[in-house]
Amino acid sequence: MSTSVFAASGLTDYTGTTALSISLINQDPDPAVAGNIIDIRIGLENIGGIPAKDIIFELMPEYPFQALPGDNMIQNVGSIKSYQDDDNMKILKYRVRTDKDITAGTYDLKGKYYMNGSNVVISKTLPIEVESRESAEVIYIDKFELIPGKITLMKFTINNVGATPLRELTFQWENADDIILPVGSDNTKYIKYIDVGDSAELEFNVIASATADPDLYKIDLTLTYTDPITGSESEITTKAGIYVGGATDFDIAFSGTSNGESSFAVSNIGSVSASSVTVRIPDQKGWSVTGSNSVIIGNLNEGDYTIASFTLKQTAQSTGQFNRTRPTGFNNTDAAAMKDRGGFQRSGAAPSAGDGTTVTLPMATGNVPIVVEIAYTDSRGTRNVIQKNVTVDVGTSSTAATAALAGMAGRRTATQQTLLQQIWTRGKWIGLGVIIIIMLTIVNRKYKKGKLSDPDYTLWKVLTGKKKGKR
Repeated sequence: MSTSVFAASGLTDYTGTTALSISLINQDPDPAVAGNIIDIRIGLENIGGIPAKDIIFELMPEYPFQALPGDNMIQNVGSIKSYQDDDNMKILKYRVRTDKDITAGTYDLKGKYYMNGSNVVISKTLPIEVESRESAEVIYIDKFELIPGKITLMKFTINNVGATPLRELTFQWENADDIILPVGSDNTKYIKYIDVGDSAELEFNVIASATADPDLYKIDLTLTYTDPITGSESEITTKAGIYVGGATDFDIAFSGTSNGESSFAVSNIGSVSASSVTVRIPDQKGWSVTGSNSVIIGNLNEGDYTIASFTLKQTAQSTGQFNRTRPTGFNNTDAAAMKDRGGFQRSGAAPSAGDGTTVTLPMATGNVPIVVEIAYTDSRGTRNVIQKNVTVDVGTSSTAATAALAGMAGRRTATQQTLLQQIWTRGKWIGLGVIIIIMLTIVNRKYKKGKLSDPDYTLWKVLTGKKKGKR
């Protein structure tokens, strides 16, 4: 009885021998791609009538194949019973890499098997089908987000990853929903030539529909070119995702002051709705907030606006105010003199008489900037914070303050004048009464004197100045 290992040949009767049959079960991918890893499954069958013992199989990859680092190419199969075929065969698994520069075709992967301790070695070749790696690829899109209604420049980069130059390339992209469309041109570009290792940039002006719902939209990419090896037309199809939506923008304007509260009009001037909107006055020089410094607005759709109000107070940093204690006895003439010498008095401030009090003199009124923050959540769920510089017209409030200061400054003078005003108010009526009494006394005397001389003498003659008649 023979115990030698033989490869199955054209014999039909292997009853008295060991006969091994080796075949390629499958490869993944099929065909293999140049430069990529391929998984290989090899089947061992014993179609003879005698078991095969201590079988060793060794895969021997040669160009264009190479073993992966750390992978063992020698496997101990062990024993294979007689008549072990089909479902009972032994399966061996290997991984190898193909050379990246090979052309498409079928290549032999070599192996051998033998019985442990035996000098008989039997070689085997397995046919592996390989296709060339794509010569071109779309490797980069510079935009991943589009704002609805806004024209955006989008760039596609085509790279030649093959071993020969590429000619006559056609690139095309398309969004099946027509949410994203080209502007000013169609969706196709042509490339005359790309050398090995070089790339070409294609630019498109695109726009996303202003009414598009915030979402991720698919773009189908197609690249056709002439295969430099076969001369036939090759086509690469792939896809990319572009998000429509994202951030928005706001406009803030000062709308006025009422009942001590300063109001700001906040409008969403972007193309995307904003949720959980909060308006806030951050800590800053020149301004302070009485009460809460933030107002929760909620959702603000594109094109909508709302009002946020705060109780604002200017500090010395923004108004240019300063405090100075005026010495007792310091009068208006002294103030004017100090003004001429560059003293502390400022234009528009009413000086007070010296009383030892502290007064605040505003330097200027008009438009004063303030920083306003808006925090919101965009359509991606991202929280954003933006700052806006807003001009606040403080003329009204400053004028009122100046008027109040002037009233305070004149209070002492008004107090000094009060007594004289009272004396004059009361005395003028007393004097008028005295004058009337004197006049009546004079008229009465003249009337009596005239009556004695002329019985017909009347009071009218006294008032008109007519002389009394002669008897």
